[in-house]
Amino acid sequence: MQIGSSVQRLADRVPELDRRTATILSLLVFLVPIGFVLAVPHPLEQPLGVDYDLYGTVTARWLHGGPFFEPYQVAGPYEIRAGDVLYPPVALWLFVPFAAVAAVSGGAAIAAAIAWWTIPLAITAATLRRLRPRPVAWPLIALCVANPTTLLKIWTGNPVIWSMAAMALAVVGSSRLAAPFVLVKPSLAPFALFGVHRRSWWLGLGLLVLLSLPFGALWADWVASVLDSRGGGALYSALEIPMLVLPLVAWLARTRGG
Repeated sequence: MQIGSSVQRLADRVPELDRRTATILSLLVFLVPIGFVLAVPHPLEQPLGVDYDLYGTVTARWLHGGPFFEPYQVAGPYEIRAGDVLYPPVALWLFVPFAAVAAVSGGAAIAAAIAWWTIPLAITAATLRRLRPRPVAWPLIALCVANPTTLLKIWTGNPVIWSMAAMALAVVGSSRLAAPFVLVKPSLAPFALFGVHRRSWWLGLGLLVLLSLPFGALWADWVASVLDSRGGGALYSALEIPMLVLPLVAWLARTRGG
């Protein structure tokens, strides 16, 4: 018996919730982070777009012949600190276009930054619209969105927003081609297994492997940077799980399009 089918049957047994109650509960969930922002000074603690700027800078350095990973990351054990890159080399297919466009001019840099946020968030929003989840799922979806880590990662422009978009694409329609691309964030790998029993999933994995081949020895540096790191642990991305759960909840409670 397939796990996905069992989970789907379980989801179908969840009692319905009327639209009015679902809307009220969802709004109440959204009030929590709003209250937090109003009550706590500097609640997000990080500048807007700090992660976007970081990966843009690192990618530009790599494009000009510099290292993608800091030398100390491949030299031996080190404590993870702000600014350390732990994304695999295949993520450069995502980073390079934005860094290249941003280098053209000030106007192009602004356009690239806007696209960095707009594309993955629009994909996720369009998925919710396409699936039209039942009202019973609305409060849970709201909880995933209002989760402080979700808001923080969107605020900083962390690349995990693209993993969320890949998950969103994977749950729409019958193709699971996009699911393996969740692996742009390897610490969220279990989500990349969504649809593993389908041929389209294996096509997606094959495409990801082909995209990985050009980076050759850089993969050895990535493995070293991960194995040498200290302070991450198995739960390194645990707080980001709600971002990947969001499209899955919409899919389980879908009324069409999935």
